[in-house]
Amino acid sequence: MISLAAGDPNFLLPDYIANAVNNAIKIGQTHYCFGGDPELKAEIAKYYSKYGYETNPGQVAITAGGSESIFKSYAAILDEGDEVIAFDPAYSGGTMAPAYFGAKTVYANLKKRDDGFFDFDEEALKNAISSKTKGLYVENPGNPSGKVYGKKECKVIADLANDHDFIVFSDETYTEYIWTGADHFPIITLPGMENRVIVAQAMTKMFAWAGMRTGWVIAGPELAPYVQRAPGAGASWPIQRGCLVGLRDGYQFVLDMRKEYEERIDYAVKRLNDMPGVKCPKPEGAFYPFADVTGTGMTCTEFVQGLQKETKVRAVPGGGYGKGAGAGSVRFSMIRPLSNTTMLSWFEHKEGMMLEDAMDRIEKFVLSHA
Repeated sequence: MISLAAGDPNFLLPDYIANAVNNAIKIGQTHYCFGGDPELKAEIAKYYSKYGYETNPGQVAITAGGSESIFKSYAAILDEGDEVIAFDPAYSGGTMAPAYFGAKTVYANLKKRDDGFFDFDEEALKNAISSKTKGLYVENPGNPSGKVYGKKECKVIADLANDHDFIVFSDETYTEYIWTGADHFPIITLPGMENRVIVAQAMTKMFAWAGMRTGWVIAGPELAPYVQRAPGAGASWPIQRGCLVGLRDGYQFVLDMRKEYEERIDYAVKRLNDMPGVKCPKPEGAFYPFADVTGTGMTCTEFVQGLQKETKVRAVPGGGYGKGAGAGSVRFSMIRPLSNTTMLSWFEHKEGMMLEDAMDRIEKFVLSHA
């Protein structure tokens, strides 16, 4: 089986991360760390400030990964009967959690272009707003859409948030992976938004850290105390020390991953577009080519099930990311390296199991069905 399903990066962490965790254990940093490691919170504040928002460590809450960052954000704000708008398609971890608090997720469809790309639709968002709207969940960059929300789109969202008095839950997990040539634009910097935005981030994708479970929430001075009072597991102290070293000293590792991800994306997008009945736009951000397979005559579910059964390649049907606006598209996660990779991976690099081999299998499947 070759899995292109979960967004679990394959890269092997550098030795200095293991050394930092090991040293923390050796010197006794194995106890409770209530409120999070102060040095780490200061480093996170410094990291986020590079986007143009001067963050105070007191605005940072440490979490056990991106999912808890989202959950903790909702826990601070949502009440029973509230509505949270989410774009469709969108990451299910952000769209399903409001129900836990008795709130309802209301979807605003993204607009599917002729090339298969899902773009922002201002009118759909306006039509989803009601008197019960408490917040908007938006991933920037988007998963699975690959959409990057720049200053223009963020200003539209900010104006609506100010006019209709709702919070923006900004999931900024993939900010290091933007392929448009632009830098990430933080919506929290716009007028009136400092205390209307709760930012969720994690080391998961930025640092190939999925199983290490470390994330954080950044909120404005008025919102931060509510976020910090919301219960959560937090991250273990030795892992926090490894996170500190990664943020402080490990940015070259991020740059190396970014280069390799874009090479994988460019290769996969070209291969997919060469297959009959498949249209695959290059994502603006994140690392998920989201291919329109309607031209093959199969639904996205039929495509994914057949692909796994016949060729042992796993992918994710787009119809499951919301109420169904993503139906007809399939998400491929670029977690398999190309054969010319130079970075170490936690699974063995071997012939027949690389990204080229996955594309060969997909092509064979498409040619036999399209």
